[in-house]
Amino acid sequence: MKLKIVGSGGMSIIPSSFCKCKICEEAREKGGRYERLGPSLYIDDIKMLIDTPEDIAVACNRQKISEVNHISISHSDPDHVKGIRIVEKIGYDFIKEKSMPIHFYALPEVIKDINNMNCDCLKYYSDVLGCISINETSHMSIDNIDIDMINNNTNRNITFYVIRQNEKKVIYACCNPKPFQHNEAYFDADVFIISLVSDNGILNDGTKLEYAPFKDEIFTLNEIIEMKNYYRIKKVVVTHIDEIWGKSYGYYKELEKKLDNILFAYDGMDIIV
Repeated sequence: MKLKIVGSGGMSIIPSSFCKCKICEEAREKGGRYERLGPSLYIDDIKMLIDTPEDIAVACNRQKISEVNHISISHSDPDHVKGIRIVEKIGYDFIKEKSMPIHFYALPEVIKDINNMNCDCLKYYSDVLGCISINETSHMSIDNIDIDMINNNTNRNITFYVIRQNEKKVIYACCNPKPFQHNEAYFDADVFIISLVSDNGILNDGTKLEYAPFKDEIFTLNEIIEMKNYYRIKKVVVTHIDEIWGKSYGYYKELEKKLDNILFAYDGMDIIV
């Protein structure tokens, strides 16, 4: 199974617009892995894209992704939805006015949320342009890949993905993993890709996470280590790395050396299981 982190950033990409912090200035200077676009994952085996942040078209170009046959969106937050317009290019020929619908998968409650928050955009793409074929489901079976979608937070309808190919298993917990709901399916994963982890609790402006309004939504590194051990996970990949953490690609590469199979994602990161 081959996956790619298309975008490893969070709700504010790196470099963030108008931001003059040292992390954003460094990213402008160095580019490459120091830059982070919005959060998205690509499953190469089945040409599937999970989540469409606003910059997804740019991200796909950068990562040389030229074919998308399936799309899923995890939840209705803007940094996961606002690039949905890519389906117009993929699934509709405006010159011939011809639809070539691609498969769209999401939990029923997520589809409802997206339509409610985005002017019925999925209904428009399905019923008017006909460029997507909507599947309201909690399970996908495509070729030799099986994917279960689990609602980790029924108050906000946040989808976690359990991706299986034969004996291999990858978990994609793409956003807002707290409050974390236990599920037996998470045991013995080869890779657990998880978002929103603060390594030392110091944010970009020097304040401490413990005093931030969103403190209860963020995992600490110690909590991730405990989770890794409890669920017998072989490798953890941290993604959705936001500008507000104030940490650079170089910083995370040094931190990885101190950790046991805990890696920090970057745009274009290949994960082969």
